[in-house]
Amino acid sequence: MKNLVVQILLATILSFISFADLVIPENVANTFRQKYPNAPEPTWEIDTNGSYEANYRIDGIKYRADFTKEGIWTETENNIDFNELPPDVRSEYLLKYSIEDFRDAEAVDSASQGIFYEIEIVRGTSKIDVMFDEKGQIITPGVPTSENGFFQFWMDQAANDTPLIRQGWSLVYKVIFNLITIYLFAYVIYYRRHHDHKMLFLLLAFNLFLFPIFLSSSLVTAGFGFTIFALLALVRLRSEAFDKAEIAYLLGAISLTFVNTMMPAVADGFSAAIILLTALFADRPSVWRDSFQKIEVDYKISDKGLMLDQSYLREKLAQEYQVDVREITINRVFKNEVRLTLMYRDVPELRETIQSEVKEKPPKKEPFFY
Repeated sequence: MKNLVVQILLATILSFISFADLVIPENVANTFRQKYPNAPEPTWEIDTNGSYEANYRIDGIKYRADFTKEGIWTETENNIDFNELPPDVRSEYLLKYSIEDFRDAEAVDSASQGIFYEIEIVRGTSKIDVMFDEKGQIITPGVPTSENGFFQFWMDQAANDTPLIRQGWSLVYKVIFNLITIYLFAYVIYYRRHHDHKMLFLLLAFNLFLFPIFLSSSLVTAGFGFTIFALLALVRLRSEAFDKAEIAYLLGAISLTFVNTMMPAVADGFSAAIILLTALFADRPSVWRDSFQKIEVDYKISDKGLMLDQSYLREKLAQEYQVDVREITINRVFKNEVRLTLMYRDVPELRETIQSEVKEKPPKKEPFFY
């Protein structure tokens, strides 16, 4: 049953990430229509930087126009064949990158850089983008050409503090922060308290498997959250394998994944702290020493006249189990026993009192002859 529940939950998460409804701000849509009045209705996406991407086709050619959330156009690009590149660009490429594997080329119309051409090449297992202006000059700083090595490229990027480096550091921070928080949540708080290694694996798996999915998706609607809550409620009603605490921990692991990928650094630190502190104290036995628990008991009793006497049963159960009985619910009556639900709490002081009363009672004298 647990396997089925996990599969349903994972499939629901993936479907809502992939097919969430995207609402485009009016200023973004208006800017697109003003700039491209003859373009057909586009399909919209949001990239990892929060920019809106309009994808559309004209005469069979696929275009992608990028806009900021304020409605400012940044660039438009479309794929082209190598032979469609300007002669100067082709000549410069063949001069410096002829030994590389050509992958594809794009023509880019940028608001800040004007028109340029971006060529993607494959070097070993790495993909490298090289940008040329209309005259064939390389405009990508630190591009690893035959004269400029791969490591020098990254040194130049780091020295100039480029967006590529900043985005890389942001990714490293998110990965490390997520590993730390899920370790504290799943191992330090849950496992050391409950010692269930299978549930520990489930918490780690959900968090780490969903982390790259959330990281690559820039949109999760409110419907996703409501679906998770509804599905977990259904699991709780239809499954005896998960108790309330396990479902709470599972929801916490998923929440950490969402927080650590979708929120800014300050917000995700604050939100993760709330989740960790809630798990630390809300499930702490010492905090709920006065709380009552429920258990189903089959209690043997031969006197049928007392089987439905709740006062008698409450008193007998309190004495025999040495607990504080709050409530009993009779579920079923058998020939010599009654099945009931017992709500109780363990009070050490009460246990000592009952034990002392038992010791003070004089032992019953048995007859010499039977």
